[in-house]
Amino acid sequence: MERTPYSYEFLWRQVEAGYKEIRKEKYRKLVEQFLFDENIRKNVEKLKDKTGRNYEGGLLEKTASVISLALCTYDNYPEIDIDLILCSIILSCLCATFPKRECYEKIKEYDELIPFLFKKKRKKPTLELTVYDGLIKLDNKIYLKLERRRGENKKGEVK
Repeated sequence: MERTPYSYEFLWRQVEAGYKEIRKEKYRKLVEQFLFDENIRKNVEKLKDKTGRNYEGGLLEKTASVISLALCTYDNYPEIDIDLILCSIILSCLCATFPKRECYEKIKEYDELIPFLFKKKRKKPTLELTVYDGLIKLDNKIYLKLERRRGENKKGEVK
């Protein structure tokens, strides 16, 4: 596959739905700086996800998927800081359009976000980091297993 099978409009609506769930004003304002910039959006649409969706739009598709998983998780565990997790999921996608150093400079005032976007800056795992990493791993596992199943189904088709 060369490109995501989903429309970019659909995927952006899912990301924006996640953004709308962020209640903390400081995170909303930070995400707004990136999310509604047309140049950033166009660049994100070209990006591949290096862990599975290795096609144009793959990173945007993964981000929309992980946001959905995060919201489902929050329904069952309302004690987690969903604002921090959603902000981190969205920024990890949008910051991929910048060199790491430039992204760091843009978010460095948000100490609590740094460990989500820069693993080398982690000192100890928090509940939210555990959830964040777990959601990303779960999404990767689901996607890869579905891809294997799709491949097996294609092999079994009669031509």
